[in-house]
Amino acid sequence: MGWRDVVDSWMTGSVDVRRLEYFLAVVDYGGVVKAAAAIPVAQPSLSRSIKTLEHELGVALFDRSGRRLELTDVGRALVAPARQMLADTAAARAAVDEVSRLSGGRLDIVALPTLAMGPLAELTGEFRRRYPRVGVQILAPKDSTDLLEMVRTGVCEVGLTVLPIGAGGLVQHNLPSQVFDLVEPPDGKAPPRPGDRPVARADLVDIDWVATPTGRSSRRLLERALESVDGIPNIVVETDAAEAVVPLVLAGAGAALLPRRMALHAAEQGARVRAIVPPVSRDIAVVCRPGALSPPAAAFVEIVRTL
Repeated sequence: MGWRDVVDSWMTGSVDVRRLEYFLAVVDYGGVVKAAAAIPVAQPSLSRSIKTLEHELGVALFDRSGRRLELTDVGRALVAPARQMLADTAAARAAVDEVSRLSGGRLDIVALPTLAMGPLAELTGEFRRRYPRVGVQILAPKDSTDLLEMVRTGVCEVGLTVLPIGAGGLVQHNLPSQVFDLVEPPDGKAPPRPGDRPVARADLVDIDWVATPTGRSSRRLLERALESVDGIPNIVVETDAAEAVVPLVLAGAGAALLPRRMALHAAEQGARVRAIVPPVSRDIAVVCRPGALSPPAAAFVEIVRTL
């Protein structure tokens, strides 16, 4: 193995960054005495560090035969990669410090679509107001089971989901229950109903519904609401795209059971929105893995706890 191979092999292994700093100090200051004074470090400690580095490489880095230290061929070959490694290390430390101070980095969140528009939007807005230099990425899972798996495996640090979450070792931070309203097509596209008066659960049995597929959390909520009055929802349009529900309602395809935030948004576009009595709601929570969280995730959870 040539000396270049020795340097390459050592640099790709376990490298003591401090020894590289000492080595470059000797190179830059032209000797051990000046380097020790500049760092500063005791001269014997600096000399021992250089000798340890040479021992690890199995070659001499300096020629000590003259009055001053001179770099050997191996020493000269080490200078450039040593400087690069110290620069990379400094950059990595700076990146970690930025995130630790919440002046950089990104928070990855996974949320069910019907939660992303409501509580998550408010939480994310507050997070961004407090930490404007931290980015946020919001992902959509296939379903609630997929959401929990994404949090468990670390794909996302934080998830927003419906309760209960079952066993699995995740920590949950409860949020206020999410209330749902009846959202109907604009006047003229559905049988007339009295203004903004609430609707009884028993009256939901006679409605034609636009809904997500069986198994989705919002579909289960609709089914449970009808079961409470011995009814079964009459699904006339089933869509896998949650974002299509409101346009379908506005087009007169049927009515929908939507979270209040989404319902009010639909009302601004002309839909008729009515509260349901007794209310239809579901419990929701922010979930994360146990143990230490990244600074952005910890800050987000703290907002959940205090709002």
